[in-house]
Amino acid sequence: MNMFDTKLVDRIVDFIEKRYNFFLIIILSTSIFNIFYNLGTAPIYSWDEARHGVNAYEMIKRNNYIVNTYAYNNDYWNLKPPVSYWAIILGYKLAGFNALGLRLFSAISAVLTIMAVSIFVLYNHGKIASLISSAVLTTTVPFIMDHCSRSGDADSIFILFFTLSIMCLTLGEKSIRWLYGSGFTFALAFLTKSWHAGSIAVIIFIYLVVNRELFRMNKKVIALFILSTSLPVLAWAILRYSQDGFVFFKNMIGYDLMARTSRTLEGHIGGMCYYFEHFQWSYFYWFLVFTSTTLALITVSGPETLTDDNKNYILCIALWITIPFLLYTIAKTKIWWYIFPVYPAMAISIGAASSMLLKIKRTNIIMSILLIGMIILSITKNQLLIIDKIHSIKPDPIQVLFKKLEKHPEYEGRKIYVDHFEQSYWLCAELYGDLVPVSGGIKGFLKENDNSTILFITKDKKIDLGNNIRNLKIVIENENACIYSK
Repeated sequence: MNMFDTKLVDRIVDFIEKRYNFFLIIILSTSIFNIFYNLGTAPIYSWDEARHGVNAYEMIKRNNYIVNTYAYNNDYWNLKPPVSYWAIILGYKLAGFNALGLRLFSAISAVLTIMAVSIFVLYNHGKIASLISSAVLTTTVPFIMDHCSRSGDADSIFILFFTLSIMCLTLGEKSIRWLYGSGFTFALAFLTKSWHAGSIAVIIFIYLVVNRELFRMNKKVIALFILSTSLPVLAWAILRYSQDGFVFFKNMIGYDLMARTSRTLEGHIGGMCYYFEHFQWSYFYWFLVFTSTTLALITVSGPETLTDDNKNYILCIALWITIPFLLYTIAKTKIWWYIFPVYPAMAISIGAASSMLLKIKRTNIIMSILLIGMIILSITKNQLLIIDKIHSIKPDPIQVLFKKLEKHPEYEGRKIYVDHFEQSYWLCAELYGDLVPVSGGIKGFLKENDNSTILFITKDKKIDLGNNIRNLKIVIENENACIYSK
């Protein structure tokens, strides 16, 4: 057997590439299934997702699309600019005030990111690379499941703008307009997730300095690039300042930037290996393919084969992977979804490296078969895990209780007293009943002179009502909680 006879592998690659559109449709259909299946059934999660949902809902109710509020007070905990709220608002308008509306544009953004990766890789590396990269991102479990594609958080929209910005940067040498596009999409990323977009700025700066493109730009190009980057942010900043002066910006800088980077906040601890450990348990199979293909490609091909364009392109992708990883490793507050923007870059790297290894003439049949086996194994393992997770979703019984308020329009707009209320329940009260939650619990409810108010309590708190329960009417209840009216 001739170990260097790769004709079988060549035939397999040729067969797949000739049917590129067919396989791409399968991959994109799988991505849509992974992202949208049971999307509106999964419980709304407290904190980030529910907080975003409340901010967006109250923007609609207040008819103010610049200032985000929680409990109709300016929210100085969720210190994000408004793009992600606007996306949720549009989702509410299209899909209704429900969990699907909350997550709709996160899901759409994730599909668009996968499509952007497939087109980008097709343009730069060919058909087989495009299919592999698309399949990698489609079956990247954290990207699909955790705080991203299937969540009403800002991350999926942010990752889309992050991805587009770096893609435009790689094309900047072909036309200066792409560089302006990189700056503009950076601005959109900043308006989505604030200082997290700093990684993009660092990547752009290092890239332009190392490849010396910055020193070849004339003053007009630099001015237009700065304008494309800063004008959208400046327009928002002026509008925000008109609402509450410097208060939001002081918190945005002092808490969301300085505090998060200099000390551990909200119990989000982790050491220097935190994100490596994250890869081990949530990205194991694809991380194994990533490291294997990268090392194999370095071994079988030398730097002398690279042109200047190749070197600049590789530099950009390498910065895309390493800069977010390094910056968030240095930062004291550690949360696993902070490095999610590296997943499209790693998918591109896996697709490009795999394609080159399958087509390079200095490889052998065993390496090629081993690589194909690793890719198939990774797709299968991750896809089965995603299917298991999206099939085994269980609704939250208290959120189901609130959803029943849709059948009781007579209670719309009323105040509802709560005690130790989860943010997810707060959002459900607003979405499904257009209620106005207020703190105070049972004591506040019983002292309230307005008989139109209602009360939410869990069943374990029912005893605290004492004899007062005789004078109350049950609006809706289940085995976990109850809503009373006077």
